[in-house]
Amino acid sequence: MALVLRYLFDSYTFYFREYNDPRVEHFPLLGSPWPVLLVIILYLKFCCSWGPRLMENRKPFCLKSVMNVYNFCQILINLYIGVVGLNNSYFANDFNRLCEPINQKVSASRGKLIFVSYLYFISKIVDLLDTIFFVLRKKNNQITFLHIYHHAGMVAATYVFSKFISGSHATLLGLINSYVHVIMYFYYFLTSFRPELKNSLWWKKHITQVQLLQFLILMVHFGLPLLLGYCDYPKAILLIGFTQNLFMFILFADFYVKAYFKKRKSSTVTVTQNADGSPLESATISTDRSIKHS
Repeated sequence: MALVLRYLFDSYTFYFREYNDPRVEHFPLLGSPWPVLLVIILYLKFCCSWGPRLMENRKPFCLKSVMNVYNFCQILINLYIGVVGLNNSYFANDFNRLCEPINQKVSASRGKLIFVSYLYFISKIVDLLDTIFFVLRKKNNQITFLHIYHHAGMVAATYVFSKFISGSHATLLGLINSYVHVIMYFYYFLTSFRPELKNSLWWKKHITQVQLLQFLILMVHFGLPLLLGYCDYPKAILLIGFTQNLFMFILFADFYVKAYFKKRKSSTVTVTQNADGSPLESATISTDRSIKHS
C-alpha cells in the first residue's frame, strides 16, 4: 500500500511540475487540483444527499426571477467566450487551423485565448447551478445520473484542459459549445416571457439539429488527425474527444428520430416541457440541460 501511495504521489508531482503551463498559474483555481476536487465533491454531496433531504418536507422554491438573471448572464458569458475565442484562435495568425499542438506560445492573441479558455472552465463551475436549481425546485425527474456525471465531468475536464493544454487543438470544443449554449439559454430565457413557445416543435427540433451538428463537427475535428496521424497531439486526448462526441451524437440522433420522425407515424409520441423550458422525462434530450455537451 505504501508503494502504491508513493507511486501516486510521485506521478502527481511529476505531471504537475513537468507539464504545468506557467501562463495560467496566476488564475484562481488553476493551481492545486484540490479546490476543484472539493467543489465537485460538495456538488455531488448536495445534489445526491444534502439537497434532497433539505427539500424533503419543504415546498419547491420559486426561482423564476433568479433563473431569468442566470439565463441572461449565461447568454452574455458564452457569447463573449465564443466571439473572443474565435477571433484569437481560428482567425489569428499564430493558430494552426488544422492542428494546433500543445505549446506555450506567448502573444497578445494567445493571451486572450488563454483567458477565455479559463473563463470557459469557470462557466462549467457556474453550470453546476443547473442541478442546484433542480434540487431547490424539486424537479427530481431531471436529476439523472447522466446529468450529474456530465456536469461534474465537465468541471474536471475543463480544469485539465485549462491547466495543461490550453490554446491547443481541443480549443474548438469550447468555442462551438459556447455558441450552442447561447442558443439554448436564449431559448430558456425567451420561454420565460413567452410560455407558448414551450410547445413549439420548431424550436426544439432545430435546437436538436444544432446539437447534432456540433457533435458531428467535433467528431471530424478529433477523428481525422487520429486516423491520418498528421497532428502532433496526444492520441489519448484525440480518442477521448472522438468517442465522447460519437456517444453524444448517437444519443441525440436516437432521440431526434423517435421524437420527429416516428411522431409522424404515431400520435402517441409527445414532446413536452417543464415550466423552465426543460423537457419532461418522456423527451429528455433535445433541450434538457442535464445532457448538454459542454
